Amino acid sequence: MDKIRKTVFPDGVISRKVVGQSTKTILELAGIDAPENVRVILVKPDAAGTADLLNKEKMCPMMCIFSYEKWDDALAIARQNLLYEGAGHTASVHSNNEKHIEQAGIALPVSRVVVNQISSTMAGGAFANGLNPTTTLGCGSWGNNSISENLTYFHLMNISRIAKIKPNWRQPSDEEIFA
Repeated sequence: MDKIRKTVFPDGVISRKVVGQSTKTILELAGIDAPENVRVILVKPDAAGTADLLNKEKMCPMMCIFSYEKWDDALAIARQNLLYEGAGHTASVHSNNEKHIEQAGIALPVSRVVVNQISSTMAGGAFANGLNPTTTLGCGSWGNNSISENLTYFHLMNISRIAKIKPNWRQPSDEEIFA
């Protein structure tokens, strides 16, 4: 794990030498021998969130794996990792338990929770799930973006709005607003 950490995150920042590279290239850079047919590198961080650099976004064929006992543990791990690097982006839940799906939508700071779908191809939008198709995902204020949805042509249009005073308008009281 130390070889992987030092190769992928020298000085705590992702190495440009690994972004978009094959597993073969990454493992060679780390000085690790592996069979030619390795397609994904699975790493088991020491802990969730900021406790391990491996929890950062990797932009290469590498994934973290975690063990957990209860659903709440899984949500806590996912939340810690998202808040470390990835808030606002996407979560994928594979479950038929509606309570778990709803809990993920509430607990995780993401713009999209795709359910029982391949996140890498479906979070960008598809006819099957109703998300607008795009390769540019908005991460909302969680990810320092201005939108929290898939970017479409509508977001790129300048729209002029003409606003006039409504006839017979009245200012609602604080009690009405906060009732």
